[in-house]
Amino acid sequence: MEDLVTFGGQISQTDLPRWYHMADLYISPSHVDGSSVSLMEALACGLPCLVSDIPANKEWVFENENGWLFRDGDANDLAEKILAAISQREKLPEIGRSSRRSAEMRADWKKNAEALMNVYRSLGGKNAQ
Repeated sequence: MEDLVTFGGQISQTDLPRWYHMADLYISPSHVDGSSVSLMEALACGLPCLVSDIPANKEWVFENENGWLFRDGDANDLAEKILAAISQREKLPEIGRSSRRSAEMRADWKKNAEALMNVYRSLGGKNAQ
């Protein structure tokens, strides 16, 4: 297993994109997470994502579109999904591109800030600029 998995230890923020780009797949077995920063980073770096089916992850990862969901706490389901993802190695680049598109469309702070300002304006915020 050591020749297949690399544990990088603590990695600086500036080095994170390089590490994400070296990966074939992002995996997160979190049981609880409000909005995972590492999931957002993985999506933005164009990685296919395999995450637990907790509510926050289900808002971002869509089965066979930008990744896969496994049953939270079910190690067998996680193992099966890892094997399934690896068996589709030729599809991983397209799934990764879909991840990147989903991050660009839904997690762009400039777009979200403008949308929020539009909501404020529609509510009668005369001073909203």
